[in-house]
Amino acid sequence: MKYKLMVIALLFNPLYVNAIGINSMLEFTHDNEAEFTITNPADYRQFIHVGVSELRIENGEIEAIPYTRENIEDWSLSVSPSRTVIDPGLKKIFQITHESKKPSDNKVDKAYRLSFIPTPYFEKGEPVTHAVQVAIGFAPTVIVPAKSDQPISYRMSYNENGLNLKNNGGTYIRAFIDGCPLDVKDKDLCSTVVYALTGRNLPIDLNSEMKKAKLLKVELTTHNLKYKETFEISRGNVKSNMKDR
Repeated sequence: MKYKLMVIALLFNPLYVNAIGINSMLEFTHDNEAEFTITNPADYRQFIHVGVSELRIENGEIEAIPYTRENIEDWSLSVSPSRTVIDPGLKKIFQITHESKKPSDNKVDKAYRLSFIPTPYFEKGEPVTHAVQVAIGFAPTVIVPAKSDQPISYRMSYNENGLNLKNNGGTYIRAFIDGCPLDVKDKDLCSTVVYALTGRNLPIDLNSEMKKAKLLKVELTTHNLKYKETFEISRGNVKSNMKDR
């Protein structure tokens, strides 16, 4: 009976989504610093907690290492503030700072995933105006680029399962993939940009418009645009400039 009452309550009580806004889902540090702007579009204050995970590549896949009290000595990225309250209709800037743990750190890219988690915030004695809350946060990525770009080394395959990019180089690469006809003005519908960290074996989702293309145009670049590769690839083919590691 208690279960039925709970279901009835959920059906008749309004379900409010506890959402926030964010200015970007990917940022790159400059002089070891970056920032995110979080906005509160709700009509009540929201408490924001920020979590950090370091991203590493193992066997081509991303492994996230959450920051905890147990590994605090290994933390190399800080967020300020890490906890805060944002009033209705206002925004707040979160400052990201990277600190190298050893001199060799600047020779390789470092990547992190942040989690901005919102919860309603009501002062003691203040009436709670929403019966049910669903927290919707964001998990953007921060990349700390290596001091110097490394030559591009890649393998890209295109088959019935989709497009796949393996980054064999020493630094991350940006891939712009264009499946647009020549007469298309709005390329957002038929192109995409992805980023592949060193060692990453990255499957790339293609939307329905891009899947229609007989040929995909690809441009690979490094962070400082020191290295660049351009080519075309069609379904059933592989493009590579080096053997896999």
